[in-house]
Amino acid sequence: MATILLVEKTGAQRTSFADALQKRYAVMTVSSGKQALTLVHEKGCHIVVLDAISMRTPGDRIARQLKDGIGTIPLIHLHPEHKATSPADALLYQPFTSRKLVNTIERLLTAKRGSDEVISVGPFTINMERRLLIANGQETSLTPKLALLIEMFFAHPGETLDRKFLMEQVWHTDYLGDTRTLDVHIRWIRRLIEANPGDPQFLKTVRGVGYRLDLPGYVTAPVALESVEATLQNA
Repeated sequence: MATILLVEKTGAQRTSFADALQKRYAVMTVSSGKQALTLVHEKGCHIVVLDAISMRTPGDRIARQLKDGIGTIPLIHLHPEHKATSPADALLYQPFTSRKLVNTIERLLTAKRGSDEVISVGPFTINMERRLLIANGQETSLTPKLALLIEMFFAHPGETLDRKFLMEQVWHTDYLGDTRTLDVHIRWIRRLIEANPGDPQFLKTVRGVGYRLDLPGYVTAPVALESVEATLQNA
């Protein structure tokens, strides 16, 4: 199920689009562009819908801020005027129905799936555009940092990646005074890919150094590092 982030202002005299969208999607709702960017970076989503009509503003400035912050995630702008300078991927002008909004979402989701970057390493597959990991027959949505960390291991199977390297590449810091965030993310990855996270067979700890993704019995094709570097630059 795709996740839709709806940015809107609700009121007693207005019906939210959330009710119609919840019949087909997982819907998260916030009331400002700032809140939307925070939620995208914490949880991710597949489509952002900016309901500027509910905010009683054209919303072009908010749309530009959102587009700068959400990267390749498509943005739909519900606009109160027929003249717009919005950078959104799709614009809907009044009047329109919830069905037309759903049709627009489906069109963008279909186009996005066709351009998704999929990386397979050993028994695991990650879709970086949608931030989805397939492991042990399960499909799991990932946070942006978790997806980047997994991609780093997929790019270096069998290699030991030290803590400093991982902190620099994923969190853009070389501070090693507190690496609890990295440790927590490693535990999360193990819960997703290991049959027994307490006795990992794939993501191994190299004591005093860092971590290594071992894939015994699997033939792995090298992952293009340009893909990893481009993703990190856009994170």
